[in-house]
Amino acid sequence: MNEIPYTVHINKTAYENITAACPCCGKESIFNRATDLGVLTPIAFRAVFCLNPSCGKPFNIKGDCVNSVSEMLIFDCDELLEQKHYRYCVLSLAQAYEVFFSLFLRVEFLYKPYAADPNENAVKLHNFNRLAKQLSKKVEKYAFPKMRKLFLWQIVSGCSPLTLADAEAAIGKLKVRKDCPNDADLESLSDKELMPILKAIRDTQIDKLRNKVVHKQAYRPTWEEVESALDECRKLLPPLTWHLGLHDDPGWYVGENLAGR
Repeated sequence: MNEIPYTVHINKTAYENITAACPCCGKESIFNRATDLGVLTPIAFRAVFCLNPSCGKPFNIKGDCVNSVSEMLIFDCDELLEQKHYRYCVLSLAQAYEVFFSLFLRVEFLYKPYAADPNENAVKLHNFNRLAKQLSKKVEKYAFPKMRKLFLWQIVSGCSPLTLADAEAAIGKLKVRKDCPNDADLESLSDKELMPILKAIRDTQIDKLRNKVVHKQAYRPTWEEVESALDECRKLLPPLTWHLGLHDDPGWYVGENLAGR
């Protein structure tokens, strides 16, 4: 990699692809993360080959996005909106919420308990992998409304497992309630910054709009509907991800724990 003389910054990052201009021919190459690069983690520095058939020369790329998956799905909507792919924008926004709910549950029931667990690393890792499968099995059939309820009631309860043993018991008892938290439930939280955001997530209609798009109606949303949904999502998920300290990389929590937090 050190023998390659050219290094360029990535022009465009998206959930599936990254785009970079070849320093030799000037043509842009679109690299699919799964197929062309074979890695789904952010690219800090990577050698690639120009995809222009008449060039094909190697160069290095750097400067990938390190935002969470839900944030990257939101970012993708800018281009979808510009190209007037309103249906796909609705799908991405609904998925961004679902990915966020899933990440929150993994952080609560797996990442943080793993970081704080007092057992030996080999034992911790074994239990972590076992519980990851258990949690995945528990929620695999839960659609948007149920995942939203799990997320909201977990916040309201304030009962976060401290170790993997606690997490195992909590996952075993995990059950979707029939109702969402009401205003009084959310207003009882000591963290008052969360209250308006949680109310907005409880009340969002993006799942209903997504269902109209993908089911028998094959509904075609308007620009106004999509712009409103995108604006709502931008105001809710990125700030909440930051406020709750959610990270896709489980190693982040181990690092923070080792640092004495």
